This record gives sequence, C-alpha cells and structure tokens, in this order.
Amino acid sequence: MARSNYTPDHDGLREIGSSAEMGAACFEVAQRVAGNAQAVGHGEYSAERSVVTAGWRNERRAGAVVRESRQDWKDTRDAILVRVTEAMRGRT
Repeated sequence: MARSNYTPDHDGLREIGSSAEMGAACFEVAQRVAGNAQAVGHGEYSAERSVVTAGWRNERRAGAVVRESRQDWKDTRDAILVRVTEAMRGRT
C-alpha cells in the first residue's frame, strides 16, 4: 500500500465547516430532500438550518436537518426520507 503524504489542515477544515457558505450549501441540500419527500410522501416536510458537532475536536459546524413536521403513518411505513436520500445519492 502506498504511503500518503497528506496531512489534514484542521484549522482550514474548521473554517470551511463553520462558514456561511457551508451553512447555505447544507440548507440547500436539506431543502431539496424536503421538497422531494413532500412530492412523493403524504406528510409535510421542512428543512431547517442546524449546528452539528463534527471534526477532529468535535467542533460546532454548519449543517441542516430535514424534519417531518406533520407525520403520516404511510410515510413512516414506506420510509420516505430514507428512500428519497438513497435516490438522491446518485445525483450530482
């Protein structure tokens, strides 16, 4: 196995992960997931900005979450959010 000369730049990764641009990108993805779940499901889905714990030092970073704001038993049974995220995985 080849040896890598890569050394992570933890300060740079922290800066990127906590930037407004990363927060906007995470929120945009969450909005797409919520919109797609809304289109195929019966419940109501929403995206919200969030702060997540990540990185080498468990730092607070930008993120987003998708919530089912009005639940529907069919969506739970059919695992709508799981199916939507799996389907979107192949997209660029």
